[in-house]
Amino acid sequence: MDDLNSYFDQDTDAIAPYVVCDGVSVDVFNAYADGDTLRFPLRFIDLSDDGRLLIVELPISRVHESTLFAFHNKFMAASGNEDKIGELGSMTARRVGTHNKEADTTYGPMEDTLNRDPPPPPRTVSDWVTLAVEIGRSQEWESLTRAATWWAGYVGIQYVLLLKVNANATELEYRLYDIVIPGPLPDAPTANGIVRREEIPNPADIVSFSMRRVLSIPENEALPEQVNEVANVNLRRVLDRA
Repeated sequence: MDDLNSYFDQDTDAIAPYVVCDGVSVDVFNAYADGDTLRFPLRFIDLSDDGRLLIVELPISRVHESTLFAFHNKFMAASGNEDKIGELGSMTARRVGTHNKEADTTYGPMEDTLNRDPPPPPRTVSDWVTLAVEIGRSQEWESLTRAATWWAGYVGIQYVLLLKVNANATELEYRLYDIVIPGPLPDAPTANGIVRREEIPNPADIVSFSMRRVLSIPENEALPEQVNEVANVNLRRVLDRA
């Protein structure tokens, strides 16, 4: 653990993943991730295409976790009625033929969501993620983009939001991907930018989510009580609370 701490204790905001070992198959990785010997949460671990077991983020930095909680609180408030939004947290997501994955937080419909569509096979309500959020503190953008690529192929996904915050939480870079059909990650994000604390002028930096898509409710059906059509999250307020 001391080696890991010293590796991530670098004066930079973009640190290459820590290689634990190589020659790891998908089956071995998934068995390890599902077992009782996992030392770190799966959301901080990855499996490279060439079979390297990687730690992509130091578990767990204060800035990383405060950014996560700040986004969650602002998103739930922007939804209009947080009691009607399914919060799946960092649940273990699975795709056939590849390694298991955890995002930092995930959202989707609930079992009793009014007027929702049925889950798209092979999903059930318990693993029906429509919005996945990945947060990086020390990891490189390459690592975050790999995470977005994984989620882009997840059946049921609608949005993937990547947030990268610097060490003292004075800068937040974001990329939002709109996923119409599960498959390859779009070449360019739907929205992207950099938010800086105490920047003057101090405009809002908004990322928007259709709550119909998050809750999988058709246009001709009513939304649950008090849920907004669109959740507009001001990332400047997220950074202020990180």
